[in-house]
Amino acid sequence: MSDYTRLPSAFLIAGTSYPAVALPLDPSWLAIARSKGFDILGRVVDRYRCVLRCHDCRTPAVVRINVMRDHAPLCHACIQRRRAAAAKAIGAELIAADAQHRHYGHFRLPCDHVVRRQYLRVEKAAAGGHAIDCPACRETRYGTEAQAFGWNLAGKAKGRRPGYRRYRHRCGHRQDVSIGNMAWGDTSCGGCAANWAGKPSFIYLFRIDLPGLPVVKLGYSARPAKRLRHQLGIARGIKTEILRVMLLPSGNVAVREESACHRTMRERHAGLIVPKATFGDAINTQGEIYHAAALEVLHGLLDDVALRLPQTDVDATSCATSSTPSGSTAVTSPRNLRRRMSTHRP
Repeated sequence: MSDYTRLPSAFLIAGTSYPAVALPLDPSWLAIARSKGFDILGRVVDRYRCVLRCHDCRTPAVVRINVMRDHAPLCHACIQRRRAAAAKAIGAELIAADAQHRHYGHFRLPCDHVVRRQYLRVEKAAAGGHAIDCPACRETRYGTEAQAFGWNLAGKAKGRRPGYRRYRHRCGHRQDVSIGNMAWGDTSCGGCAANWAGKPSFIYLFRIDLPGLPVVKLGYSARPAKRLRHQLGIARGIKTEILRVMLLPSGNVAVREESACHRTMRERHAGLIVPKATFGDAINTQGEIYHAAALEVLHGLLDDVALRLPQTDVDATSCATSSTPSGSTAVTSPRNLRRRMSTHRP
């Protein structure tokens, strides 16, 4: 059965009437169209358009003559069938094109949810390249995985980090956790756990005067002084200084705030970062080292942390040298509070 009707003065294609134009067809166009998989049926609308019929599916379409002649005309009916077949291959159904973007369509998945996806990604999924999943079912799965370990899914992560979600522990504490870690139960509660994640911890700011290269380091540790003296592998004779310590309620909070500071430095002050290749083995760390000129910016970031978290003043010496006090709230030492350390001793 033909998909079009040739009326005396028009072509009726898919329910739409296109007025025929009484102009001759250039003989060369016939050969060009055949070489590209089409037959020319006539000219319509104006002198710039013609009706092409696809050799494969026999579907007619109105196409500009210069597109047929100088480019590669596409059969949109064939494209639609290919996309629908790809959707069927993964158990889905193509139900509509997207009104906002021609490369997207709306698909009904086997779970009966409707999602918006790129046609190309659906075709790659049909070829076995990857899977097309349902966001609603995925979030349900994340919640089920969390419940197996005493957590409930509470929503998107703070900062909208894509690989994280916000979870609520059975004790009521809420925190962001990597989706992958939660799937294996590889996490601990920052509110009630009896390990580093639940115990108070510090964010620290160190100054390290490498020969010809004074640098500062921002990090977190339960024992900042031990971190500086024994874990960073700094050579004897190198002058170091603890510039600032902030006592936070848990290791989980400390690592979250410290990571946010480093992320801000990478995004806004990349020129202040000292590459590993520059300081090499002089400091036993892979990163988190900044030029001394970054000190004011880093203090500003820590000031922002102090404004967002409850705080009380504590003795800076005890923060820097002793184990983390229990039951403490978030604390920051005043900016001008410094604890100088002598040169490393044997």
